[in-house]
Amino acid sequence: DHKTHKFWQVLKAKAREGVKVKIIVDRAGSFWFGTIDREAFARAGAEVLIYNRWINHTHRKLLIVDEAIGFIGGVNIRGEYADWLDLHLRTTGLLVKRLLSSFSQIYFLSGGRDESVTGFRRWRIPKLNESIYRAKTWLIERWPLHDKRAFVNYYKKKCAEAQKSIRIVTPYFVPQPWLFRSLKRAAKRGVAVEVILPADTDHALVHLAHRYIMKSLSPMIKFMMMPTMNHAKVLLVDDQEGLVGSNNIDGQSFNFNLEASVVFQRKDMIGDLRTILDDWRKKSTPFSGADFKWRWYDRILEFLVGLVYPIL
Repeated sequence: DHKTHKFWQVLKAKAREGVKVKIIVDRAGSFWFGTIDREAFARAGAEVLIYNRWINHTHRKLLIVDEAIGFIGGVNIRGEYADWLDLHLRTTGLLVKRLLSSFSQIYFLSGGRDESVTGFRRWRIPKLNESIYRAKTWLIERWPLHDKRAFVNYYKKKCAEAQKSIRIVTPYFVPQPWLFRSLKRAAKRGVAVEVILPADTDHALVHLAHRYIMKSLSPMIKFMMMPTMNHAKVLLVDDQEGLVGSNNIDGQSFNFNLEASVVFQRKDMIGDLRTILDDWRKKSTPFSGADFKWRWYDRILEFLVGLVYPIL
């Protein structure tokens, strides 16, 4: 569409200049990216691959430039998302090598065989991770055949360790029972748990689920409703450790999708993230069940959502 046309044109122009342009899109998430688009990129010299898995979709949003600069977060590339709030990290240094390794793995799984890309799969990840950890910034990933519980284990651990505060930003807050319990336990210990989410989402069923879940967890957990769509995915624990990436708070991200997020403890990054969250909080309104205008069939819908939300 016209809002992303310039971005795609830049990629094609770079491919014509001889820059290696590799694009991976998910079949389900990018069904609009058709054969005509792929052929246009191919004529320009770019390679477009489709990651096609029935359940394990790739939900990652990565951009790597010249093997030196990486971008990771929640930003999609499509015109309808241009007016949404979102968050992406720009990174350099060792973490970019880790992102390259991650990209090369998905590239290979999508059918890519260019050795200049697949070669990054052979990097010694454990040794690289040790260096990244020392830099207080690292990557957490979910894969279909390994690290399947990476995000589940991380969120459980952070909820159990939190002493003062847990701040979450997500467009889709549909916690599975284990996270439901973990957040409630943290709140009972006196941890201030706050969730910032849009007052209205782009998914009607999730919107209904939000209402059911917020009523179930309030006032133990404080919900802040943003007037505009916010697509960012953030976790901030005790103002000491943050996470920004692709994972939503729902069963699809925790159990099925290929996800990637950056975890960091650097004080400068924590400070920037806290400033962003404070600004979003100021623009939000506290949730109150009394604010909803109930229609006669809403009680039935709420009951049905309560039955199915754990598998959303």
